[in-house]
Amino acid sequence: MNKDQIAFGIDIGGTNTKMGIFDLEGKLLCFRTIPTAKSQDPELFIEQLAQESEHMLSSELNIKLGDARIVGVGAGAPMANYFTGAVEHAPNLGWKNVPLKKHFEKYFRCPAVIENDANLAAVGEKKWGSGKEFTDFILITLGTGVGAGLILNSKLYRGFNALGGEGGHVIIPHEKKRLCSCGGMNHLESYLSAKGIKETISELTHEDWTIEKLGSLFRAGDLKATAIINQIATELASGFVSIGVLFGPQAFVIGGGVSKLGDTFNQVVQKKMDELIHFSLKGKIKIVTATLSSEKGAVYGGAALIFDEASK
Repeated sequence: MNKDQIAFGIDIGGTNTKMGIFDLEGKLLCFRTIPTAKSQDPELFIEQLAQESEHMLSSELNIKLGDARIVGVGAGAPMANYFTGAVEHAPNLGWKNVPLKKHFEKYFRCPAVIENDANLAAVGEKKWGSGKEFTDFILITLGTGVGAGLILNSKLYRGFNALGGEGGHVIIPHEKKRLCSCGGMNHLESYLSAKGIKETISELTHEDWTIEKLGSLFRAGDLKATAIINQIATELASGFVSIGVLFGPQAFVIGGGVSKLGDTFNQVVQKKMDELIHFSLKGKIKIVTATLSSEKGAVYGGAALIFDEASK
C-alpha cells in the first residue's frame, strides 16, 4: 500500500453517527459527529454523510471524494451483515432491507464494507489497540447494549450468515430475573448494559449514580459502591465463563463506557471469573481494557477493516 493512503471509519448509531479519516498507521486525521437521521430515507442519509465527508476532506486534507488515495469506507451499523452488505432490520433506526454497502459505494465513490459495531471495535483493537499481542481474544463492549467481537486465530469470526458472536445475549444465572431489550430473559445485556447497571445501582442505593461516580466511590472504599461493583463483576464473570469455556481465548478486552472503571474493576472480574471457570482455564485468560477510545472504537475498526480488505 501507498503510505499516503487513507480510509474512512464510520459508526452509525441510534442517536449519532461518527466519522473519522485515518492513515495507515491508525492516526485519526479528522473526525465529525452528526445526528443520525432515523426518520429520513437511508439512501438520503448516506448521501448526507458523503457531503459531510467531502467537507472534511476538502477543509482538512485538501482532497475530494474519488481521490485515488482513499482506500475505502468501513462502516458499522446495527444488524449490519458483512456478507450481504445490507441491514435487514434495525428497529432503533427504523431500517429494513437497506443495501448499505451499495449506497456507500455510490455516494463515497470507493469500495465499502459494513459490519456491526462490536465486530469493528474488535478489528480495531487487533490492528491498533489492546489486541495486538493476542491471536485469540473477545472484545466485550459495555455501553447502551452489550456487544461482542471475536478474534480467533487472528481473524474476525462472524459465524454463519454473519450472526455469530452475540455475546450480549448469553444467558446467565441470576436470582433477579430481568427482561432483555430483545425480549429474552436474563441475558448478559439485561445486567451489564448502561440501563442494566443503572437499574442495579438504583436497587442497591435508591440513588442515580453515573459510571464515573460509581468508579470514584469504589476506589475510595465506599461500601455501597463496593457492593455494586461486586455484583456487576459477578454478572460479567458469569458471562465470561460461558463464553470462555467455548472459545478458550487468551483475553477478554472490555470496551464501551463501563471500561472507564479501569483496571481496579478488571481485577475484581478476573478474581470472580477464576473462581467460577473450569479448572483447566483458571488463571489462563486475561482481562484487559480496550485502548482505543470507548466512543470511537468502531470508527477506528471501520478504517482498520477496509485497510485489511484492501491489502488482500
